[in-house]
Amino acid sequence: MKKTMLIIGAGPGLSYAVAEKFASQEFNIGLISRKTEKLQAFKNELEAKGTTVFSAAADAGDAALLEAAIHTISANTDGFDVILYNAAVIKARYILEESSEDLIREFAINVAGAVKSLQVTYDDLKKRNGAFLLTSSNLATDPVAAYGSLSIGKAALRNLAYQLHNRLKNEGIYVGLLTINGEINPGSDTRSPAVLANLFWKLYSDRNQVEIQQ
Repeated sequence: MKKTMLIIGAGPGLSYAVAEKFASQEFNIGLISRKTEKLQAFKNELEAKGTTVFSAAADAGDAALLEAAIHTISANTDGFDVILYNAAVIKARYILEESSEDLIREFAINVAGAVKSLQVTYDDLKKRNGAFLLTSSNLATDPVAAYGSLSIGKAALRNLAYQLHNRLKNEGIYVGLLTINGEINPGSDTRSPAVLANLFWKLYSDRNQVEIQQ
């Protein structure tokens, strides 16, 4: 029976490369994204290569819709073995120009959605010795005021990974974080989507590091 990976915040670039990598290792792929048209295009591309794909549209910042989307995909599988939370609001805005409403909305996507995703899939991951993977960046430890909200979100996400890594490993759940210290570039020898996808696979297969920085 094939395993299933669920990618939340699916899209072109990194998510697609990760989906391809895990599909090459005999995984079925689940996809959740806010934009229905892009989600369908992503699904079609993977299916054209022979991958079994399940998808559902949801805003990762809406807890009820996110939970419903996860259950929709789960109903077509035997359960989830790997979750990759890759959702984030990426925009440039000086932190003192942020509104409270935007900060709260973006925190819901950047961080709270990750917590909700793990809460919903926890039983599957525990039963199947699964993995919960997160994407962070150098903003977590080297914040930039022009990307204030995202810097806060990435710091919180890194904190979350470190909180959960030791707590959940005794329950059979691996929590790992890939911190990307620069721009993702298809032509890069160190930070291309394919290189980073291989690092996610390393996190998953080795299960012994809380974080890889690249």
